[in-house]
Amino acid sequence: MTHPYLDLPPMSAAHFASVEDRVARLLGTEQDVVIMQGEALLPLEGAIRAAAGPGTVALNVITGPYGQTFGNWLRDCGATVIDLAVPFHTAVTAEQIQAAFAERPEIDFVSLVHAEAATGNTNPVAEIGEVVREQGALFYLDAVASIGAEPVLPDAWGVDLCVIGAQKAMGGPAGVSAVSVSERAWARMAANPGAPRRSYLSLLDWKERWVDGGRKALLHAPAQLEMLALEACVERIETVGLDAVMARHAAAAAATRAGAGALGGGLEPYVYEAREAAPVATTLRVPDGVVASEVVARALESDPSLPLAAGGGALAKEMVRVNHYGPDASVEVVQSCLAALGGALAELGVTGRQRRSR
Repeated sequence: MTHPYLDLPPMSAAHFASVEDRVARLLGTEQDVVIMQGEALLPLEGAIRAAAGPGTVALNVITGPYGQTFGNWLRDCGATVIDLAVPFHTAVTAEQIQAAFAERPEIDFVSLVHAEAATGNTNPVAEIGEVVREQGALFYLDAVASIGAEPVLPDAWGVDLCVIGAQKAMGGPAGVSAVSVSERAWARMAANPGAPRRSYLSLLDWKERWVDGGRKALLHAPAQLEMLALEACVERIETVGLDAVMARHAAAAAATRAGAGALGGGLEPYVYEAREAAPVATTLRVPDGVVASEVVARALESDPSLPLAAGGGALAKEMVRVNHYGPDASVEVVQSCLAALGGALAELGVTGRQRRSR
């Protein structure tokens, strides 16, 4: 008995390399691209542990929960970490990065999340990249939530380590991810005695056994179904056009912000400025006296398939997330989400234009 997902012939090294090449074209990069056989946390952690060590002085930008995680990994590596935290309803600025360098010119590593789907903000990577490049620091970027929703250009922006995942705006699988690596980043890893070796976390293993070997022999059996899904995902984006995919996300985000204000139930954008709001997902504040998680629970009773969630942790009290990414990046989905949220607020007795105190 056969099944389309089973009994497949092994994926060849050439096929694997061709998928990497398509991901590189998606990023517009000439850097080496390595597809990692796991969710994006694998290359996110692996890249930090490979490039950072006791001699590293890292500027870690925190605009959401992932920035906090990166700081913890950097400290685990023995790096000196300078946290630059900004309120989650806003974005960091290039001027703030410049000021951090002025105060601590020995900074040689900068870690940043492009778009924080958890908080709904996005950071101006192009402008920040100019500052980082002028200072000569290594630039590490989490673009997992931004790829497919807004431009991600590692070469143009001077990003040395750019990690992406397909499960959000790309509308693809979660079980594989990718990282583009500059020559400077490879050199930093090779000089780091603490970089993981002979490890699932090791990027240097991929460099020496895969990239330097001409991509002819894989390190281990690949996650074939996820690789095929990633290939299909990239092919779909190529067919539709990356600009069209990004435009759908931008339209969905704009519709969510506008529609929330028009509902009349006191919902308002969590990220104050539209230019600082991520196109991948829109976060909304609920009015005073209302618990966001209860609003979401009621809204999902009408349609459990809606891409709605409450904020994580303490944000569950005040934040609603409309996850309009991938196939849900459409005005129709946004309208359904807002209708369900409006109905939930009405059931909770919320009327008028109540606002949560800032």
